[in-house]
Amino acid sequence: MDMYALIIVDDERRIVRGLTQALQNSGLALSEVQGFHSAHEVLKAMERQPYDILLSDIRMPEMDGLSLIAEVKKLQPACRVVFLTGFGQFEYAQQAVKLGAFDFLLKPVTDEHLFHCLERVICSLDEERAAKQSIDRLKSRYEETVPMLRSAFLKQLAEGQLARLQPEERLERSLSLNVPLDLEQAATWLLVRVDNRQKMSAAYTDPEIDVLLETELEKALAPDFRYAAHWDSHGFLVCATQPSTTGASQEERGRLRLAVEQLRDRLLTDRGIELSVLLSRRATDFSDWPEAYKVAARLLRQHIRSVGGFVLDAETESESAGRESSGFAGLTAVSSLDLLLESGNETEYYRRLAIAFDEARASPGMPYRVFAEICQNISLSLIKTLNKLSLTDEEQSSLDIDDWANVNRISSVEEMSERFAGASAKVFELLKRRRDESRDAVSRAKWHIAQNLDGDLSLTRLSEACHMSSPYLSRIFKEQTGEGINHYITRLRIERAMELLHDPSLKIADVAVRSGYDNIPYFTKVFKKVVGVTPQEYKKI
Repeated sequence: MDMYALIIVDDERRIVRGLTQALQNSGLALSEVQGFHSAHEVLKAMERQPYDILLSDIRMPEMDGLSLIAEVKKLQPACRVVFLTGFGQFEYAQQAVKLGAFDFLLKPVTDEHLFHCLERVICSLDEERAAKQSIDRLKSRYEETVPMLRSAFLKQLAEGQLARLQPEERLERSLSLNVPLDLEQAATWLLVRVDNRQKMSAAYTDPEIDVLLETELEKALAPDFRYAAHWDSHGFLVCATQPSTTGASQEERGRLRLAVEQLRDRLLTDRGIELSVLLSRRATDFSDWPEAYKVAARLLRQHIRSVGGFVLDAETESESAGRESSGFAGLTAVSSLDLLLESGNETEYYRRLAIAFDEARASPGMPYRVFAEICQNISLSLIKTLNKLSLTDEEQSSLDIDDWANVNRISSVEEMSERFAGASAKVFELLKRRRDESRDAVSRAKWHIAQNLDGDLSLTRLSEACHMSSPYLSRIFKEQTGEGINHYITRLRIERAMELLHDPSLKIADVAVRSGYDNIPYFTKVFKKVVGVTPQEYKKI
């Protein structure tokens, strides 16, 4: 229950004393009742602390009630003022109400009338506080949602999905999301990649690395550059930058490159984090922004990680020959191999390795970047899996991790095939040795969920796939992951829906079905509960 502070002023001490005693024993929601005998005393008291209610005589020497209310509204605008007035002062009271007084009471006032009036005052204050709290909650929720909406907006900007909007619409959306860029002017993209996440996993979690990088990037760019950043689907921190002041483009570019070189050196020296950074060519206007990002992302993917990282400039770096990396089935085949390792699905795992190795053998013109990326993906999957095990010194030495984890040491397809086949066999052997029923069941459940997001994922169906009872699967899944199985499924489905909603060719109904929801109203309800906006609203972002 909210309590309120009340202040009384009347030049007659007897009236002040009587009102104070009556209100202190009234049972009203009053935390404090103070009495004074002049308007000047009241103003001094209000300068020292806030009061919620003022009960004032209207005719007083030195300063009357009308002058007092004007000063009170300056000091404490939210304070409710109730005037006590004699019969002959009725016109003054009416004027006071026009000046902002809540009400007036005729002297002599009974306790009943006084308490009833103050009850209405308190009710008014309660409603005002409730409204403010509601606004504060809405504002807090909006502020929590803004980073996600801003990230989605920037992703759409980079991928050219905002071209259909008029400049005025783009400006309105960017302002509402606090994007500090002029979308109709030239800009340069910065793409930042963390090259040694796995190596740094003992010191930092992935979210900690992300926050650290974002914080250091802000230090590096401010105040010389305005920028907006988001994480793209390649795992790059992508920043659209513009200089804070106008100047020669080459001079601006030089300052930008110097800033990111210092950022890379500082994180490597102070934190041991290796960064690779690529500056896009200067996009001349809004229509050119997506193409500049696309080329920059392709260039960064073509450059294999190197010790210490690097900084490249797209305006001086020529693109590698050969077709796009996405044109090689081997790269797709070796994605998410860690799920197969953890679930013990050796048949599917080695089938995917065979796809990658066979394609490499049959493609003598395969760009080195693709070969290296295949090696890197397999290596990272193995390392990610091993990081979840507690290896003995003997086990670590038997794996020869350094021999196959360093892509630069693998120079041929046959060597790649031999090393990773041998390393995979050892990792599978370790997993079999360590895997107990619960871990095996949870891994299989996750794999089954990932492969059947648009299908039947009832607990009954999952328990059949994992060969155990539904209650037991539900319990060990929560113990192993810290997340209920239904909540996990909902989260993955909504994440897929968010990704599909970026495709303008898909209707909401198509997105719902592909995300495992046959009932569109239910899909909309779940989506809004998780994301904070409806699918229709999210699709427009």
